[in-house]
Amino acid sequence: MVVFVDNDFNSIFKEAEQINVYRNGEKYQYICKEKQFEVILNGFEKMIEGSRLMPAFGVSLNAETLEAMKNGIWVEFVFDGVCRFNDMAYEKLLVEVNKGHSGFNISRFNSSEGYHGRCFYLDLNGDMTEYYSILEEI
Repeated sequence: MVVFVDNDFNSIFKEAEQINVYRNGEKYQYICKEKQFEVILNGFEKMIEGSRLMPAFGVSLNAETLEAMKNGIWVEFVFDGVCRFNDMAYEKLLVEVNKGHSGFNISRFNSSEGYHGRCFYLDLNGDMTEYYSILEEI
């Protein structure tokens, strides 16, 4: 089990062991240390630099989340075991990437319920346009 006690939410993404990118329902997997993994992670870290963790505007419902992932671009950070931040457990974190959006929900996955429950929310110091372009090209 991995437990984060650091209060810097943005630092948890670099603990991912794998990153999955979904483009219109098609899944692309990247393992830690691969060049594409580093490009995706570095782009994400640049995008969230200076962001603010806010109360989430919604919750995830697994069936609706899986259906939504069939369209657009999504990035999923996969961790080695159960992690916690602010007493909220997760094994994966999922983000829908939309051009021009200046904030987003981060859905939490756990093996017993899937993508279900309270989300995290990041308010960006910019928008997702540049990161969207990175994920389109990778």
